[in-house]
Amino acid sequence: MKDDNKQTYTPMMQQYLKIKEDYADALVFFRLGDFYELFFDDAIIASKVLEIALTARDAGSKVSMAGVPHHSVKPYIQKLIENGYKIAIAEQVTEPGKGLVEREVTRVITPGTVFEDEILEANKNNFIASLLVTEHGYLLTYADISTGESFLVDKLNKKEVIDQIKTLAIKELVVKNQYDTILIEELKSNGIYVTIHEEVNTHDTKWNEHLELNQRQGARHLLNYLNATQKQPLSHLQKIVVEENKKYMNVDFRVKKHLEIIESNTNNQKTTLLYHIDNTKTAMGARLLKHQLNHPLIDLNQINQRLDLITAFLPSQYRSELQERLSYIYDINRIVGKVSFKSVNARDLYQLRETLKQIEPLKETLYKYDNELINNLTNKLDNHQELIDLLEKAISDNPPLTIKEGGIIKTGHNEKLDELHNINAHSKEWLQNFEEEERERTGIKTLKVGYNRVFGYFIEISKAASLAMEEDFGYERKQTLTNSERYISPILKEKEDVILNAKDKAINLEYELFVEIRDEVTKYTYSLQELSGYIASIDVYLSHAISAEKNKYVRPTFNNLREVKIIKGRHPVVEKFTNFVANDIIMSEGETFLITGPNMSGKSTYMRMFALLSYMSQVGSFVPATSASLPIYDAIFTRIGSSDDLSGGKSTFMVEMVESNEALTYATNNSLILFDEIGRGTATYDGMALAQGMVEYIYTKIKAQMLFSTHYHELTALADNYEKITNLHVKAREEKNRMIFLHQVEKGASDKSYGLQVAALANLPKELIKRSEQILKQLENKEDKVKVDLFNYDDEEIIIDNTLSIEQEEVLDGLERIDFDKVTPIDALILLKNYQNKLKK
Repeated sequence: MKDDNKQTYTPMMQQYLKIKEDYADALVFFRLGDFYELFFDDAIIASKVLEIALTARDAGSKVSMAGVPHHSVKPYIQKLIENGYKIAIAEQVTEPGKGLVEREVTRVITPGTVFEDEILEANKNNFIASLLVTEHGYLLTYADISTGESFLVDKLNKKEVIDQIKTLAIKELVVKNQYDTILIEELKSNGIYVTIHEEVNTHDTKWNEHLELNQRQGARHLLNYLNATQKQPLSHLQKIVVEENKKYMNVDFRVKKHLEIIESNTNNQKTTLLYHIDNTKTAMGARLLKHQLNHPLIDLNQINQRLDLITAFLPSQYRSELQERLSYIYDINRIVGKVSFKSVNARDLYQLRETLKQIEPLKETLYKYDNELINNLTNKLDNHQELIDLLEKAISDNPPLTIKEGGIIKTGHNEKLDELHNINAHSKEWLQNFEEEERERTGIKTLKVGYNRVFGYFIEISKAASLAMEEDFGYERKQTLTNSERYISPILKEKEDVILNAKDKAINLEYELFVEIRDEVTKYTYSLQELSGYIASIDVYLSHAISAEKNKYVRPTFNNLREVKIIKGRHPVVEKFTNFVANDIIMSEGETFLITGPNMSGKSTYMRMFALLSYMSQVGSFVPATSASLPIYDAIFTRIGSSDDLSGGKSTFMVEMVESNEALTYATNNSLILFDEIGRGTATYDGMALAQGMVEYIYTKIKAQMLFSTHYHELTALADNYEKITNLHVKAREEKNRMIFLHQVEKGASDKSYGLQVAALANLPKELIKRSEQILKQLENKEDKVKVDLFNYDDEEIIIDNTLSIEQEEVLDGLERIDFDKVTPIDALILLKNYQNKLKK
């Protein structure tokens, strides 16, 4: 806006500018009749992003302007949200008439506060989170306002915060200030929308009153922001679930990405575990399955409870019937959310009714399993008969999407409404009779009775016939057209008032009745959410049972001896694309496998297979194997595949070292570590030294079970010096200088690397391959070649300067990042207390 003097603008534009002052960081959608209009810079932005026409308006001065129709605004909102914009909806709150229509912002839409079905994906949560620093560490409180699901994780360090945010795919992060600009910029660079919101609600509600005092401030902060943007109470928010990290296996987002649990490395969802085990039929079930996959358990009882339920659903004779019942169930949580937001329409309530009508048939099918565990779940399914009766009696069987144009309430629900509908229903018949009577009375056979919104009902007569008009007809001229004249008569005028009033009254009454029904549904919020949760659980366990039978999965067992015994294990994804060769994994406590073999032979697949079987078993899923006995792992650490972070200034080798350090720092003797080709990003001796150092450090210090694949054949000598380091190799054979991969893993070291043969498989030029063979022979025959002796080196005393611990380094890093121009005194005290606690560890 170039002109800062508001008085130069029209009253309506002054009204807009006043609203824009309060929502300077948002695109203001200003309601003008049937359109939302954007002005000034907002209009320029919208025209570019939405590819709509940019026009101008004279509002005292020339003003840039762009608009979108209000009845089809959602696709435009979606596109702006996806491009990282915040939208303030300024609605007309008074009826058009005398004077300026009042407008006010009724809702602010941000990436984390979307609840429209057309914008959201049914099988994914849309989380918004508050991030605060407390004296105990970071506090992350997050919710999906479309479903009401709410969670909290506290006592997090910076790494854990970033991991949680990325794992949960949080769409918007609300922070109090920008004291840690580096963290905020890192999150923004990962596509997370960050909002600064200072205020914290001082009032506790049922949503957070069960939390510890220090946990409540996160809920207050998030709720305050939600109230400020949504402009209404959020009665559907479910009681916050405290997610304790210690209850789950430690698997960060990098490991999940390496293993392709939910997200693909190639943007092809068919390569993910989720894609191949998701047989859910409901949106609630799909979201629950994803939540479970993100949170593998470490509690054996909880794991076995899930496995018991999967076992209960294995009988297949009722499966198709049960799946069909589930397929008719709509997204209860999101319907309840829309009821809370007062954005629900009659079609949503119709879908809720049809869903509830499926509960009794669903229960009948579940009881056929005749299983105690399934019966316990079934008994909790409340069909809400009173609500069914209300919606059955009140809501039309084919209601429109709009709620202010009638057609949503059934006949018989309200006597007064039926009377008005009766008047409307008989008005057409009366008008037809009136038209015939007037033709007969006047003798004008072309006489017609018509209607439009401007003039109401009228009698239309052609120009020629109007010349024969007589005064005793009692007509009064209303409008002259090119070829006809329009009149009104006292009788028609009187009936017009009755008909039009009945129509308007019926529409208004239908809306009032709909609001009453909507408010009644609100009373069932908690019980409907409970019902949704039970249905989601049934859907997920049935999905696992289907996967188990379809893919020949078996139930895993667990031992406390830290031993692994997997017979004919398979990779759950790779086996879908190839004739997979099953392999055994027999491993003792603290054992390390050194795996050698040519590229493309299957080393990485073997390692990922082991990790996925362990991961799936602790999710509480059956696994692809003939049998599987496993320990409970507290964490899985991986360094698999080649990747870099050039935008972050990290080369492939640097990323390799950073990811390796995660395991070296946080792994315990109860962890599983998978390292693939450590040291390949640097010089041969550097890489070999690092690889051997890591193997020895993990074996002697951490004592975790580890699979370590390598091309450094010299490392296979480690098996001669350490009792529980075992050499494995992936079988391959060479026929006529051609490689044949057998994909079978056996004990012992590989006899050679087969590098040239693999290069030949990649169709490198034959001349190049032949020259490489000559060079290789010369190197192998070289008499003075360097021999690497892994163990006969001078055993010098190793002095390590451990001046700074990890906690101390984190404190120094945190202090360096603080922006003292933006941190408040109270936040500074909290930070100091947090750092003091770290240093006491």
